[in-house]
Amino acid sequence: MRFRQPTHAALVAVFLLISGCDTAQERAERHFQSGMEYLQAGDVDRALVEFRNVFKLDSEHHEARVAYAKAERERGNLREAYSQYLRLIEQYPNDLVGLTALSEMAVANAQWEDADKYITTALGLKPDDLSFQALRIFKDYGVAIDANDSGAIVASVKASRALREILPGNLLLHKVIIDDLIRAQSLDQALTELDAAIRLSPHETILYAQRLSVFAALGDNAAVETGLIDMVAKFPDAPEMREALLRWYLSRKELDKAEEHLRTQAKVPAGDPAALIALIRFLGEYRGAEAAIAELDMAIAAGNSVPVFSSARAGFRFDQGDRDGAIVEMENILKSVEPGEEARSIKIGLARMQLATGNSVAARALVEDVLAEDSGQIEALKLKATWLILDDQVGDAVSLLREAIDQNPRDAGLMTLMAQAYERDGNRELMREMLSLAVGASGRAPAESLRYAQFLAAENKLVAAEGVLIDALRTAPGDTALLVPLGQIYVVLKDWSRAEAVAIELESVNDPKVTNDIAAMRAAILAGQQKTGEAITYLEQLASGEGAQLDAKIAVLRNHLDNGRNSQALGYAAQILAEEPENLDLQYINASVQAMSGNTDAAEKAYRAVLDQDPDRPVVWLALFRALHADANRRDEAAKVLEDALAAVPGSGELRWAKAGALELSGDIEGAIAIYEVLYKENSANPIIANNLASLLSNHRKDPDSLARAEVIARRLRGSDLPPYQDTFGWIAYQNGNFPEALVELERAAAGLPDDPTVQYHLAMTYLAVSRQIDAATQFDKVLGLLPANDSREIAISTRTELEKLNAAGIAE
Repeated sequence: MRFRQPTHAALVAVFLLISGCDTAQERAERHFQSGMEYLQAGDVDRALVEFRNVFKLDSEHHEARVAYAKAERERGNLREAYSQYLRLIEQYPNDLVGLTALSEMAVANAQWEDADKYITTALGLKPDDLSFQALRIFKDYGVAIDANDSGAIVASVKASRALREILPGNLLLHKVIIDDLIRAQSLDQALTELDAAIRLSPHETILYAQRLSVFAALGDNAAVETGLIDMVAKFPDAPEMREALLRWYLSRKELDKAEEHLRTQAKVPAGDPAALIALIRFLGEYRGAEAAIAELDMAIAAGNSVPVFSSARAGFRFDQGDRDGAIVEMENILKSVEPGEEARSIKIGLARMQLATGNSVAARALVEDVLAEDSGQIEALKLKATWLILDDQVGDAVSLLREAIDQNPRDAGLMTLMAQAYERDGNRELMREMLSLAVGASGRAPAESLRYAQFLAAENKLVAAEGVLIDALRTAPGDTALLVPLGQIYVVLKDWSRAEAVAIELESVNDPKVTNDIAAMRAAILAGQQKTGEAITYLEQLASGEGAQLDAKIAVLRNHLDNGRNSQALGYAAQILAEEPENLDLQYINASVQAMSGNTDAAEKAYRAVLDQDPDRPVVWLALFRALHADANRRDEAAKVLEDALAAVPGSGELRWAKAGALELSGDIEGAIAIYEVLYKENSANPIIANNLASLLSNHRKDPDSLARAEVIARRLRGSDLPPYQDTFGWIAYQNGNFPEALVELERAAAGLPDDPTVQYHLAMTYLAVSRQIDAATQFDKVLGLLPANDSREIAISTRTELEKLNAAGIAE
């Protein structure tokens, strides 16, 4: 019996050894098969879990990577899909599935450089592939549009038409032709092409939107309305379609139709109060608070979602001014609600109220409480992400938002926040991508479209910005927030006929809030056409008409001053003041014209007269301070004025800003930093405050913590076109040892600020760091030429020292 025990143990060992032969690849394959079964059953979430299990065991499993990327793309999580396809071609560089997907996604998002890379690689593998040739044509057309290259545009359209003869089912070729026809105002032909494209791809929403734009351009409003209603029916799971129809009705002031539309939506589905809340918001804004409250009372009486509707009623109390009472009501509602989704929604509403009253501690506590119960609560995530961005915790914000977007891939608000996070981090490419995605997810809503258009315009991509604004105007005709920047783009492009058309449309809207914008636009059009006399006549007529606003009078003055007509400006300022001599605004305007015309004594006297009557005017205090501070012999008086100003208006950010600048000029750097720290805490989104604080920290402090803080603050300045921002970011890059990036930024800054010795010194030091001694010597000589001969500041001492070293080495004479 003693000999049988080892035999038994050996058998067990052999059995275990055999079972251990189940390899990682085999287990990965089982997870893959399971994932495919879940996909076929429509359970995408579980399928993705199984695919992730595959990658843990076999990171190069080709079929799993393709299936995972495709599933993410189909459910709208484009960022994750893109990253998965990237991983695929890293592992399999010649994989045509991955190259196709990346090419398609890149052109769809106007990422022309990426698109060119993947299309070129694919055509190198399959030069005769017609689909990739179509992608290349679409990419070339997009590049030509961005560059406003008419020759390249014509060539791309010609190539599209030729290839479509061979490849009639390719949607990209149709899109190029359609876009060109719309730009050329060949609207009837565009409609024919759009109908054909829609038959080819009935689920492509952009085609329906383009067709609406053509109907709008043709003035066929009935067709626009019918088209919008059709889109709502065709895409019932796309809330942006319902919102687009609502915007159309509101833009046309068809409030009854808008209300009917919202009431129809509120009937379905039972148990979801979101649609009814949307109706109530509409009633509150367009029918009055009483109508909204009456609707709420009916909903509460019906017994459905009582806590939600009660909290909505508290929200109206809050908006009407009873803030404390509304907060108490919300807190009482929470006490009567069982924990769950409703309670969490009410907590978010209460958090927003607390935030509006300045109680950010209570607001943040409520948000964290909600996230502790439900880490995916979307509104709580948005609030937390906003705070993380404002607190410069960008990495945490990006991680939070990435997970939220994975779960809510069509939420434009999340994409906008992600764009803000990337902006704070200085990553403009990813910012652009998110702004573009937000436009699509919102159904080309005005706010998202305007944000993206402003980004493009800042990059001087004016034609692309124009296209974004026109797309948004298709379903929000007459929206002045879109029309004003569109007209401004045409002014910059010197497209006077289109600028005139926009001005006419703005006038037809009859919105007094844009009167000044219209005046500026028309004056610019006339001046651009060398009709300066007509421009001033137009402005004067506008300023003298019945009910003329102050803005119109200011426009006349600005036009005189901009064109060097100081005497006319002085005369006009005196004239309008004589009409209302007690008007303090006009007294201030008259003083400002005196100052701009060089009559400093008269300006000072007028500023003081205004402040004697009303000291609560920061802008007047600031004007007086600047007038005195400009005279080196009156700096002490200017300092006294600034102290009096801050005593009168202690909360003014502008005055505190001026105080920081004065302290910096006097050499009190720590005092200036202290003020900027407070201003930054109050509004960390202001790039000028961020630049000034980061600049002072990096130029005047040597400790690692200050430099690290300056680097975090300055990240958003990367790639800026503004020389002061280039200098700040470049100098911080230098101090961190990132000399190549520092050189790029500081050369641009030095070119933009040729007379600033500090900027020139920063570039000289960078030339030294990259062993360009001859350039450094030339640059140091330039710095000395900009400094007083007896300057004893650190920059002057360092410059002389470095030049002496270069002289000793035979580099400089």
